[in-house]
Amino acid sequence: MYIRVTVCIRAQGTRGSRNLLCGAAPQRALCLTAAGTVVDGKLEGRKRGESTGVRKRGVDGRVRSFEEIPHTGRNGWVNLVKFFREDRFRHLHKHMERTFNALGPIYREHVGTQSSVNIMLPSDIGELFRAEGLHPRRMTLQPWATHREIRQHSKGVFLKNGEEWRADRLLLNKEVMMTSAVKCFLPLLDEVARDFCRMLRVRVDREGRGEERKRSLTLDPSPDLFRFALEASCHVIYGERIGLFSSSPSMESQKFIWAVEEMLATTPPLLYLPPRLLLRVRAPLWTKHASAWDHIFSHAEARIQRGYQRLSSSKGLGSKAGAPGAQYTGVLGQLMGKGQLSLDLIKANITELMAGGVDTTAVPLQFALFELGRNPEVQEMVRQQVRASWAQAGGDPQKALQGAPLLKGTVKEILSCC
Repeated sequence: MYIRVTVCIRAQGTRGSRNLLCGAAPQRALCLTAAGTVVDGKLEGRKRGESTGVRKRGVDGRVRSFEEIPHTGRNGWVNLVKFFREDRFRHLHKHMERTFNALGPIYREHVGTQSSVNIMLPSDIGELFRAEGLHPRRMTLQPWATHREIRQHSKGVFLKNGEEWRADRLLLNKEVMMTSAVKCFLPLLDEVARDFCRMLRVRVDREGRGEERKRSLTLDPSPDLFRFALEASCHVIYGERIGLFSSSPSMESQKFIWAVEEMLATTPPLLYLPPRLLLRVRAPLWTKHASAWDHIFSHAEARIQRGYQRLSSSKGLGSKAGAPGAQYTGVLGQLMGKGQLSLDLIKANITELMAGGVDTTAVPLQFALFELGRNPEVQEMVRQQVRASWAQAGGDPQKALQGAPLLKGTVKEILSCC
């Protein structure tokens, strides 16, 4: 039986795993366990050596058996019915917070076809990651994998494990994670960020309250952050804009937004159901999910074809992807130009990077706004440092980032919380 391990950091009730779809709202409630109170991952409220419940059984240092991990019930299908009945998929963070409070910082859960071990304490999480080694085995997003199999698409880095995962990951790191790559696509992110801020400024001027230049507006940032993340991801990956911030987005862009939203919304419940069975009975949930993925792949295919045409044109003019002075053509252009992955693998990885990068960008940004909003003195310090750094950078985003350690620290801290 395959066991999924998820982690919850700093009593937030969110999960950190390769399941990137939790999208939980920011929470700062304390997590009360059988052993006392957990605040920011530290146990408080009891004297040394005093413990009850879950923690007491492990104070002798002996490795406990898997069966001794507390759980929410052995019948996965009964638990799944409860999830649907109580709408836990939409409030998963609250369910996890309640369960950590009741069972302690490690618990098991059977839901439908999935079995998971949920971990909260950073020390336990660190030990888990250290034990994974170079070839970790992570949870397979089965609905995504089933779609690839029935449509005969290659699988990307999100759906691989072991040596195959590592080989793709090392190639992608060169175009996504390395400093030289980040320096290339930072101007693209800056362009989208400027348009995003301009759009918000126009909305505040039009709908806000108060005097001119001092207007305020209360809004739910989630939809706008989702669009920002999608526009920025596509610009970096494909090297072209999809026009989500234009005054009248194209029908193609609107359909693409719908497809990504539908895919993300239908994934969580499908994680706990057998996709092949749903496919056989033509369940509406599976049909929606597969149709959304079909549109996402169609959208990616069109951009890959345009990228291939641009690459062919540039080769005809004698330029090469990655050469000094060459125009940056996005992650897609770099991968195609270097030819280290087949076209099928490029399409698979590009599509999954785009789909997996939306929530994982939008949710941390919302966490950051939440934390900065309730810590105005920190917000002002970050703002002043960013303004000063930008003034000294002469319009270079890379230099501006290097001169804003508080901004980097904010992002790093937020990522550790979600």
